[in-house]
Amino acid sequence: MQEPIHQKLNFILTTAPTWDKLELKGNKYLLGEFLEFKGKHDDTQSLRNIRRSKVSRLIIQKTSMFGLAHSKLQVLYSPRDYRNEGASASEWKEVTVRSSTEVLLQPQNSTKIRKFKLSSIVSMSLSA
Repeated sequence: MQEPIHQKLNFILTTAPTWDKLELKGNKYLLGEFLEFKGKHDDTQSLRNIRRSKVSRLIIQKTSMFGLAHSKLQVLYSPRDYRNEGASASEWKEVTVRSSTEVLLQPQNSTKIRKFKLSSIVSMSLSA
């Protein structure tokens, strides 16, 4: 009798939606589905390796000094480590892009796609 309960639970857990998590400035969090990056061609080319299948976590840091215009952002990302089910603790890669680069995300329980400037994002976790 216990086996059917385990089978039902396993079915529910394997078919349940998993969401990407966006952490915005001001300790705000948003769950949804990461779609893509938008911006200048060279910035989106730099970010082309950041896909759900390859990356589990991103951290965005500002790199401009002394308040200079046209600031750049440093995007640190951790390749997904399927052996440990998550981020690779030892290996972080980085790319530098314009602060005007945007993330397209479809929020949970919404049909509307929203744009977020990378400069307003602290971090992003991508589900597998």
